[in-house]
Amino acid sequence: MTERGAIIQLARLLGKEEFYLRLSLAEGAEPPALDAERSAALRSLVGEQLGVLAEALAVEAVVNDDVIDAASAKVYLEDRLDFFGELLTEEQRRAVRKGFERLTKRWG
Repeated sequence: MTERGAIIQLARLLGKEEFYLRLSLAEGAEPPALDAERSAALRSLVGEQLGVLAEALAVEAVVNDDVIDAASAKVYLEDRLDFFGELLTEEQRRAVRKGFERLTKRWG
């Protein structure tokens, strides 16, 4: 997928209503790319919702047939973080990893 796909998925994971409000988009709008102002707004939203993002990704991992333990959950998370590319800062990635690990460490 393209950055557009990553943007749409982040909107779903973070909550579409807040996403559209914060990025000043009409509900349902799917921007092909974000300008500097909307990129900053998205990073701000992600920064405020790091726990929500980590939990949403953990829920996705639970229903993924390829995830069978904590190790495969970590691989899944890294694939998802790579997919989001530059939409997330490295600091945000670290925080999501930490929250995700906390949620999945007992998976064996």
